[in-house]
Amino acid sequence: MTENKCAISIKPRFDIEENQEKEKPENFGKTENKNRLKGAEKYFYCVVPCGKKKNFGQIGMNDSEVYTLPYNDIAAVISDSSLKEYELTEEYATRHEEVIRHLMEERAVVPVEFGTLIKNEKILTRLMAKTYDPVKACLKLVDNAVELGVKVVLSKESMFDNSRRKEYVSDILGSLKTKAKHVVIGDLFSDRLILNVAFLVNKDNIDAFSDEVMILQEKYFNLKFLYSGPWAPHNFVYIKIGAKGVEITKK
Repeated sequence: MTENKCAISIKPRFDIEENQEKEKPENFGKTENKNRLKGAEKYFYCVVPCGKKKNFGQIGMNDSEVYTLPYNDIAAVISDSSLKEYELTEEYATRHEEVIRHLMEERAVVPVEFGTLIKNEKILTRLMAKTYDPVKACLKLVDNAVELGVKVVLSKESMFDNSRRKEYVSDILGSLKTKAKHVVIGDLFSDRLILNVAFLVNKDNIDAFSDEVMILQEKYFNLKFLYSGPWAPHNFVYIKIGAKGVEITKK
């Protein structure tokens, strides 16, 4: 149950630039859906294990149609975009996360950074080809699993023996690790926060993990357990695309 962290940076031979795209793909990704925007950039949500074209309905940004662009046995989940960039507003961030959560109900997902736009399907297909192996490794890691978050906070009114702080944290973390595949320990951004952890938990083990949280809450009644999820596994696998290339993180 030790924490493993590995960041893989891939610099494709192509650049995500308009001047690289003078050639049009030969009917690749052609669709019969007339609601899609011709020549639109592609908003990139996540990658899933899927070798077929699928349509998930108009659940995307600005109610756009969300669909797959397959490459071998994986697929990028995308929608056509009428915008050139997306401001990080609550509305857009929520919609981005809702799409990923919808996808993760039945399959593994590797989330993509918010606001990622790809010029067209040809570029995205090349990107998928270049990153195929590390993305497959990420999908394997999070297969049939979700992220659950646990924060442990000192209650304002509680009497806490600070000398036993390390002992309490070790016990809580050790107990929850037994119900999880992997953990990522986050920063303590408050004086009252004594533990901030993301757990990767198998879907069929969520109830057992939740029961363990309840047991610990009863045991440490002077602490407050903030339990959240299930979430997409952002803290364990992640795709970030920038001018310098593609960064795929697996922890």
